[in-house]
Amino acid sequence: MNKIIKKFAGVLAAVGVVPVLMAGTAHADDGDTVHFSNGLMQCSIDGGGNIGCDLTDSMKISYTFMPFLFPVRDIAIDQQWLPAHPTFSSGMPHMLPGGNPALSDVKTGTGTWGSILEHAGAKCESGFHGSFTCESKGHSFSVYSGIISAT
Repeated sequence: MNKIIKKFAGVLAAVGVVPVLMAGTAHADDGDTVHFSNGLMQCSIDGGGNIGCDLTDSMKISYTFMPFLFPVRDIAIDQQWLPAHPTFSSGMPHMLPGGNPALSDVKTGTGTWGSILEHAGAKCESGFHGSFTCESKGHSFSVYSGIISAT
């Protein structure tokens, strides 16, 4: 039992520390960033295909390799070698002053269940019953029923 606890502690440390060390800037310097909101999320996709979303309420995140959920205030896909992860940034770096426009206002297409935004190789879309999914760099996260499922 002690080995299991140590393993999960190590995984938590990696998930918590590595994103902080490897996180890039929230906004592209070249002005090629698209901002949008979907439900309780304020998101941006920069010119490099990096996705970041600030959560106006804390949500719980689920990883298949962890047997428990933990609360987060933001999520990002910004590295090919790292799954979608919280960055533990302060404030709301993906939100414009006054809030972001709705996903439906900046969409590039319409899917079966709602709006789709594709930018710089990244894709975010609203889905069935208020679900929301973003994918980039071979990773994704989905939000449904107040829980984020990340890969």
